[in-house]
Amino acid sequence: MDPILTEPSQKIDAALHHFKMEIAGIRAGRANPALIENIPVEAYGGKMKLVEVGNISAPQPTLLTVQVWDASILDTVIKAIQEANLGLNPSNEGTLIRLPIPPLTAERREEFIKLLHQKIEEARVSIRQTRHDFRNTWKSSQEAGEFGEDEFFRREKLLQELVDKKILEIEQLGKTKEDELTQL
Repeated sequence: MDPILTEPSQKIDAALHHFKMEIAGIRAGRANPALIENIPVEAYGGKMKLVEVGNISAPQPTLLTVQVWDASILDTVIKAIQEANLGLNPSNEGTLIRLPIPPLTAERREEFIKLLHQKIEEARVSIRQTRHDFRNTWKSSQEAGEFGEDEFFRREKLLQELVDKKILEIEQLGKTKEDELTQL
């Protein structure tokens, strides 16, 4: 990769990573620890992610369990899961929280697909904004005489190729997730 693309590539990869985390939280009818690991929990005077206060596992395709390390925050964890509005109903078994994953209704699937499309568009916009910002920076540098027009166009072309590749990756991840959501 051209060294000139290092910084734009890092910013675009950060947007891509954020997108992956966002879609991991969209429920597809199967138990997946990523579904709940980023739920914010009020614990120890601050907000922590659920994955930081307990062990999350999927012992069955339709069940998630959370083994909370500190029993004193168990009720707070249950409340946080309920407030996340994922349609999950936690049951308390001492320090273990069971989360049966109910099958998705057709209506709920449609809601999740709409949400997915929204997340895809947000990721595209974020990547395009990065392209726009770097293009403007390079244009200013070129106008200041730091490099010529040919170099500007070369950079612009390389950046566009990177952007196209990453947007295609987002499309593919989105299609895979949509396929998961539409499977019964």
